[in-house]
Amino acid sequence: MRNIGLLFTIAFLFFFLGQLLWTIGLIVENPLFGSALIEDWLLNVLFTLSSIFGVIASIKLYNFK
Repeated sequence: MRNIGLLFTIAFLFFFLGQLLWTIGLIVENPLFGSALIEDWLLNVLFTLSSIFGVIASIKLYNFK
């Protein structure tokens, strides 16, 4: 059960970082990393990792019951 909690925590952290960077990117007019393309890819990777860890944790939780 600890492993499942850790996976959900990792998923939450990736999602939180994505939301934080997205919000900062909306407030600041210039791209955060000098390029809008890099910013878009970083946000895409963060949200993708969040969803992957969330799905893995959900499957493990489902199989645990």
